[in-house]
Amino acid sequence: MGSKKLAIIFFVCVILAFVAGMQYQSLEAPQTPETNSDTMFEYITQTFKDYYLYEISADEIDAAFISQMEAVINTYGKLNDDPYTRLVSQSIYAMPTDQEKFVGIGLQYQFEENDLRVTNVYYQGAAAKKIYPNDLIVGIEINQQKIYFKDLENSLVVTSYLSGDLGEEKAFIVEDPDGNERITVITYQEILTPTAYALDLNETNIGYININQFSGYQEGITEGTSKVFNDALLTLEDTILDGENSNQTLIVDLRNNPGGALTALSNQGFSGLIPGIVQQLLVKTDVPAFSLIDKSGNQTLYYGGLSQEKAYNIVILVNEGSASASEVLAAALSENGGYKLYGEATFGKGVYQNTRFLERINDVNYSLTYTEGQWFYGNQKNVSTDPLEVILIENQGIKSIGVPVYQGALSFDDVSPSLIPFQEFLNLYGEGDLNLRIDGYFDQATEDAIFQFQTDYNLTISGDLDLETAQKIYDLYLEFYHDYQYDEQLLSLIEIIKG
Repeated sequence: MGSKKLAIIFFVCVILAFVAGMQYQSLEAPQTPETNSDTMFEYITQTFKDYYLYEISADEIDAAFISQMEAVINTYGKLNDDPYTRLVSQSIYAMPTDQEKFVGIGLQYQFEENDLRVTNVYYQGAAAKKIYPNDLIVGIEINQQKIYFKDLENSLVVTSYLSGDLGEEKAFIVEDPDGNERITVITYQEILTPTAYALDLNETNIGYININQFSGYQEGITEGTSKVFNDALLTLEDTILDGENSNQTLIVDLRNNPGGALTALSNQGFSGLIPGIVQQLLVKTDVPAFSLIDKSGNQTLYYGGLSQEKAYNIVILVNEGSASASEVLAAALSENGGYKLYGEATFGKGVYQNTRFLERINDVNYSLTYTEGQWFYGNQKNVSTDPLEVILIENQGIKSIGVPVYQGALSFDDVSPSLIPFQEFLNLYGEGDLNLRIDGYFDQATEDAIFQFQTDYNLTISGDLDLETAQKIYDLYLEFYHDYQYDEQLLSLIEIIKG
């Protein structure tokens, strides 16, 4: 919401600059301001206060200052073709946060004015099967009194209504994409969001750990991914990967892992901390597992931490969503450990970022995240120019289709891109027998498939893609997505390992 407001403010400023064709021209000679770039903001603001027709409020000054910060940062990033450098804002009410779990209702959203457009619902979270993507949360009911977010002062007031304690019930006013309003009561619960977790594949000699992002250890807040990974690994090494035979394999799944804290990979031996994942899996040799080089040429080397190799094989599963720190880990395991990568080519992000605090304004912390340097693997190779070698396994099945999000009712002869993920899902649901078109055209075959789906689940039978049908498809989509038996890429890798 904040970024949207800033964009609007900036756009308005640009428009005003072009339309101000008629200006009052002072007869006085122009004066050179006694200022420099460091105090130009204060000079301009003071000029507005002294001479501007309209009153300048403290909130407007704050908005202008934030807009200035964002404009400066975005300009430097754009001029250097750097999409990773940006202004980051975080409400102080959202800190601290444990990245492994939180108490809440389990959804993600973006602000539309003061309303909340739902973008994602956590699988088996408190809001699951009650609220859906594209729903709009427009208010809250307290003591049978409806409070609409549009009537509140700002988004910070809205977020204050969203916080809740474990076991607390709240009644949200939700508007579905058809424009119908309902009251949805949700009980706040602890929602697990582990950055790493093991999964039982029902295979005697194959262990599996998924790492979906990397978080660093923060005392009293979060234990960090290296600790979570280590706990999962030790459990597997006590069971499936016990070293009793030579055919044991660990799958490390880094698909769709955008990266995160490099300290999760290697903490450089800081006392009292669990070794990083690179240190847990690779032997310490004279050859660094990876290195960082900043703009001054300062190089930091990172090494494995084991005295001897693991008794089992390791394979790594990656895709185009594997970026940054996940590529660092994949590169280290491949280049230094000789372990194979499977899946699809990784993203190719060969730079790393750092963050510096800038300012706190109205209970929001603003920080600069900027690109600090490059990282290298092997013989000074960078993934942006030297992509990792990946053995191709094509992505098929549930992981390859889009998320079915309801945008509004569709029926025979309609054409809409929002229909495509539903057609893809129905093909999967039909186990390959339907062979529906997936171009968004609602033809007779699509109507027949929806009719059959509605019959199977005792829904209102119409053959139309209505709200009830779309919600049931979304529920099933989440169930399939989180069931490894529908993960065709993973199943193919298991067969390769066994073969």
